[in-house]
Amino acid sequence: MANKKAVLLQLAEYFADKGMMTPAEYKAAEDAPIRFMVAKRPFGSWARMQGMIKANHPTLWMKAQGSAPAAPAPEPKVAPKPKPKVAAKAKAAAPKAAKK
Repeated sequence: MANKKAVLLQLAEYFADKGMMTPAEYKAAEDAPIRFMVAKRPFGSWARMQGMIKANHPTLWMKAQGSAPAAPAPEPKVAPKPKPKVAAKAKAAAPKAAKK
């Protein structure tokens, strides 16, 4: 587990500087901090490694993606729906008390 955390931090810092890469781009990079197989082995797949960077190092992930945290888009205002018109029903009179 300690190896996975160390590899993840190294890769996150590298991608924050260079931007996120595909496996082919990473293999071709001359300045990669560690070999591709050593980078992928603790995670099982490249996509899982990227997901772990996103979950464990969100600030470095945002730098690697090349985007600043975006403000949430304002929700469009929706006009309230008019209430359906219901015809008024005549009130039923209470039954009269029976005479004894």
